[in-house]
Amino acid sequence: MTLDVTPSRLAGILCGLLILTGCCKGATAPPMYCAAPRSIAVIVNALDSLSLASVADSAHGMVQSGAYVDSLHLEFGVLEGGTKLGTYQVTIERRGYRQWVRTNVQVRQQGPCGNVVPVRLTALLQRA
Repeated sequence: MTLDVTPSRLAGILCGLLILTGCCKGATAPPMYCAAPRSIAVIVNALDSLSLASVADSAHGMVQSGAYVDSLHLEFGVLEGGTKLGTYQVTIERRGYRQWVRTNVQVRQQGPCGNVVPVRLTALLQRA
């Protein structure tokens, strides 16, 4: 079996391949999109230490990595905060409970799109 490839057909095939890499003059590659979730460094599930019921609804706190400080925000029943890689201290407070602190929380992984992969923690809050 032989392939009958003319020079013009070969040029068209090569240009088609080069379009995919954006190297053909006047051609543009299709845009590349990343469907990664937004960068969140720390996700905390705040629970009552005895009943294990969620108490995140009225809890608040912060994450700190060096000079970088971010508030924890309630999202879908968990507390989220931070957007960068680093070593964090996580602090959670809720009325009627003792302050909960976790130090040396290592956020080290990035996803394929450069997003921060969060560290997931469970905070068992003790009644005051």
